[in-house]
Formats: sequence, structure tokens, C-alpha cells
Amino acid sequence: MIQAVLFDGDQTLWDFQKVMRTALVAVLEELRSARPGEQTDQLRIRNLAEDRNQVALEMDGVEFNLRRLRKLGFARTLSRLRSAGGQWDEGQDAALAEQLTASYFHHRDLDPALFADALPCLKELRPCYRLGLLSNGSRLPETIGLGNFFESVVFAQDHKMAKPDRGIFAVVERELKVAPNACVLVGDHPLNDVVGAKRSGWRAVWIDRVGDGIFRSPEGCRELPDAVITSLDELGQVLSDLSNR
Repeated sequence: MIQAVLFDGDQTLWDFQKVMRTALVAVLEELRSARPGEQTDQLRIRNLAEDRNQVALEMDGVEFNLRRLRKLGFARTLSRLRSAGGQWDEGQDAALAEQLTASYFHHRDLDPALFADALPCLKELRPCYRLGLLSNGSRLPETIGLGNFFESVVFAQDHKMAKPDRGIFAVVERELKVAPNACVLVGDHPLNDVVGAKRSGWRAVWIDRVGDGIFRSPEGCRELPDAVITSLDELGQVLSDLSNR
């Protein structure tokens, strides 16, 4: 019997790619104003994203605080500008990295960017299931109008472990006092959401918003979702069907 339905956030309930791009555009404009010059003019938002991702890769998963990780990414960008002939010192760059980080998160959450099917789905399910958010991200539901929907909100960065780690699924079970087989995770990521849930004894519903609706297992994995959907409009019936299995 399904009791708890947990949702991934990014690209499941809201369009994170959209809000991230909007935030990086704002940061880039601010950076060009603070550090005018040819090198800064040549920067693109993909360069900001690449610097952040490279920092994350080098840290090999040891840095779970996403705000700090974003700041370190901006610091790397500023360091590259300084190495290319910038006239600013490390102290000035550290202060600017902090400023850019605050700006990024401010602009990221100005637009909820909820997918059109998100709110109707949550309203439909709330009377029937215990709802939660299980995310490797850091977007607080109350900042985007979802604060009243979730009984459990679990972020990887708060527990220093991330999906698909079994431990983060266990946090939800302890919070809600439910067994693994009473839980379903709805998410878009084949490894983090589907494989992670299945290996934790949960059921998994994979949402494919951009593809052909065909689930392709990550390399080396055999786990398959219990259901595949292309819209959250389908979720209510899917959960009913799974409960009857």
C-alpha cells in the first residue's frame, strides 16, 4: 500500500534549467559591470557553469553545500580573469564572489518556473498521500509557493549524502515513519531517482519531459521504473494502479 509520495524538484516539479539560466544571465551582467574589460566581455554563461562544474568535479562529491559550491565556481571565474591581466586582488575577488552568489540565488528564485502540471498534481494527491520533497538541489518549496504541500523536505546538502545513496532515502523513512515499500519517488533522473529508489526498496515513477518516453537504464544498472509518465497529469492513475498490484 502506497502511503508516501516523494518528488524530486529540478526538472520534475519546476524548470530548473530555465531559472538557472536566468540567474546566470543576471550574474554575468553584474560581473561585467564590476569587472569591465575585454576578458569579461568574452565570458558567456556556459563559462560560469563550466567553472562551477569543474570545481564540483575536482572536489569529487565532498562539497554538499550548493551555495558554497556556486561561490567557489564564481571565485574560479574571477581568478581566471585576474590571471588574464585583471587589476584586482584576491580580497576584492572574494567579496565579489560572495556578492555574485547572493545575486545568483536571489534571481534563481524570483520565478517559480513550476511546470503547468505540478500544482494540479499536488492538489490532487494531497488528500490521498503523504507528500514530500527529496532533492539533491537546494530550492526551498516555500520560496516558490509550495510550502504547504510537503510533510517531509529532505535536501542532500543537509545530510551530506545525495541520491542515489540509500542513506538519503532512509532519512525520509525515519521522518515519516514509513517502510520502504510504502514509498514512491517521482523524478526525472534515471540514476538518482529510479536506480536510487529501487535499490532502496522504494517504487519509482520516472517522468520524461523531453524525450520519447523510453527509459534507458544507466550503464551497469538493471533497475527499471515501476511506471513511466510524460506528465504529472498521469500520476494519480499510476499511483492507484501501483497500489493495487
